[in-house]
Amino acid sequence: MEQPIESAIIKEISNTLGIPETSISSGQSIEELGMTSILAVQLASKLEQQFGVKADMDGLSMHSTIGEVADYYKTKAK
Repeated sequence: MEQPIESAIIKEISNTLGIPETSISSGQSIEELGMTSILAVQLASKLEQQFGVKADMDGLSMHSTIGEVADYYKTKAK
């Protein structure tokens, strides 16, 4: 079962890329899903608003998996 942060990230990725949430898994990289660097910055902005955590774009690469992104926000949100 997905964690709340991971579910929220998947929902935002789905909205950003226009793909169904059900086709996104925690093991996929954001690049693999078709995320461009411009869309990644937009996604980071949305997630910053939602979680109150400013993303370190050096720490989050296009090769990060959805699970890694969720773990990043979990540790920063504490």
